[in-house]
Amino acid sequence: MTPKEKAQELDSRFYELVADTPDPDWRAKQGALIAIDEIIEIAREAYDEEMLAAVIIYWSKVKQEIEKL
Repeated sequence: MTPKEKAQELDSRFYELVADTPDPDWRAKQGALIAIDEIIEIAREAYDEEMLAAVIIYWSKVKQEIEKL
């Protein structure tokens, strides 16, 4: 899945959770960004440097795509 596709999927899933709240678009984006930060932190503890670099690059691109939505 491309970073853009993953960004859209995460945003959509979070939107479903907050659709009935004020400013659901903003809340969905913030929730997705928080989740990605958590994924990166967990990856720092779980992966070796080579794998960690790939994980951080991918999830950083997903964050960029979410910010564009």
